[in-house]
Amino acid sequence: MPGRSSRRLAGCIAIELLRYAEATAATEFQAGIASAGAANAIVIQDRHGARAVFADTDFEITQAIADFVAARLLQSYELPRPFLLLRGVGPQPAQPDDLLTAISAALGQMEPAEIRSDGKNLSVTIAGHCRPIFGDCTTGAAVSGPIRAAFRMVQPEHGLLQRTDLPRSYPVQAIVLGKQVVVLALGGASTLPSEFSARGLLFIPHANASTAPPDDPRLREAIRQVLARVGR
Repeated sequence: MPGRSSRRLAGCIAIELLRYAEATAATEFQAGIASAGAANAIVIQDRHGARAVFADTDFEITQAIADFVAARLLQSYELPRPFLLLRGVGPQPAQPDDLLTAISAALGQMEPAEIRSDGKNLSVTIAGHCRPIFGDCTTGAAVSGPIRAAFRMVQPEHGLLQRTDLPRSYPVQAIVLGKQVVVLALGGASTLPSEFSARGLLFIPHANASTAPPDDPRLREAIRQVLARVGR
């Protein structure tokens, strides 16, 4: 039978493990939130340093704006394109500098945060204050685990083009937060292809481009590929 000192040691170890688990849960993510003009930004960072940016604007995000902002953020913060989700719907004139200012400000004020999702809504809580990322604030399951992302441009099948015309490409993006949340983003007023509707995706239209891609075999293959790259 274990002696009193052994039981005391076991109890101390259990308490320390509990404290470690609580501290680990509390530092699973950090997040920063900022706004500038017509743009709002939320940056989430996991414990390994991977960062995902979710920004929304009151103006349309064209591919030109998305490419410009992505290039500046890669140069200034070494932020890879797949981890940058820009979503815009609104009547305001385009202000890409607002996007850069909001994202830069959010990156500069990271704090311990809790991420929650119920499968339809995704939100972040910092210092007791909840902010929706997509949908509404939720008391759904807490998110844990690393951030992963994949991005590619897909060129659907097309007919004959004029010599001066260039085939159009469309962005396809997937971001995974921990083990629970899979975000799939397409441009314009897209709809999720029916074959992916049962996979528990949080689907985000109007992302990274103002034009929706056509329903095309190459698009569906690109979706499969980006999901495979993030382990889904």
